[in-house]
Amino acid sequence: MMRRPPRRLAPGARIALRLALLPLPLMILAVVLRQFDRLEIAPLFVTLALAWLLAMLALVAATVALRSIWRDGDEGAGMAIGAIALAIAALVLPAIVVLDLARLPRLADVSTDVIDPPLFTAAPDQVVMRPLPGEELQAAQLAAYPAIVPRHYPLSPARVYQAIDGLVAARGWTVTDERAPDADNEVGWIEAGAKTFLLALPVDVVIRVIADGSGTLVDMRSAVRIGAHDLGDDAARIGDFFADLDTSLQGVAEPDDDARPAEPQDDDTAAPLPPIPEPAPVSRR
Repeated sequence: MMRRPPRRLAPGARIALRLALLPLPLMILAVVLRQFDRLEIAPLFVTLALAWLLAMLALVAATVALRSIWRDGDEGAGMAIGAIALAIAALVLPAIVVLDLARLPRLADVSTDVIDPPLFTAAPDQVVMRPLPGEELQAAQLAAYPAIVPRHYPLSPARVYQAIDGLVAARGWTVTDERAPDADNEVGWIEAGAKTFLLALPVDVVIRVIADGSGTLVDMRSAVRIGAHDLGDDAARIGDFFADLDTSLQGVAEPDDDARPAEPQDDDTAAPLPPIPEPAPVSRR
């Protein structure tokens, strides 16, 4: 009885798996190093681009292997399918980026006040000198992010500023300039440096506090330093901050400075004096 010759391994199956095993570790390593400020921005993008290129090459090699398996009955289907799964997992992030580029307006600077936004004073020149969005981009921002509008609170500027200062500190943002509102300055602000969530890219933030007679008006502006498209990051940052600010100020009431404690009353109140009797009439003779 003749033995059936062993099937060969499909061309590309092994190399596809080897290529697919590299992108995810490279991406994770780059992100972790960036989060701890151990990797500069340029090497970060080079590493991510290399990882995505390897993932695409793995997809090509796995496709060639599957074609050989289907046509010639070669082995290696498990390797090819595993390579495709790993490559797709590595390409999820760039796919999301491409989707956001297509569906979101091309903004790198978002403000709750598109006409008179809070001004940056301590940010780098590429942010301070960046032209403000024109009317077309302003309309695109309002259409894409209708909830990014100023907030009004029926509280004093000092009380609102205190809550904002606490939220900035809780987020770990680095304050670069600030002025608290007081009796002489009805306008206060906090300017700070922040970072994006995943890649820790630098972002500049400024929050403005204005007394308006019936309370306090708060505006916020967020601008990414890298690139001409923030992929929705600035609007998300402003929305999250205002949500936390609403929560921290919910139910807060201003102390009434004019209210004075009632004077204690003495329980041993003296009894009223009896009426003074009228003198008897004097007879005249």
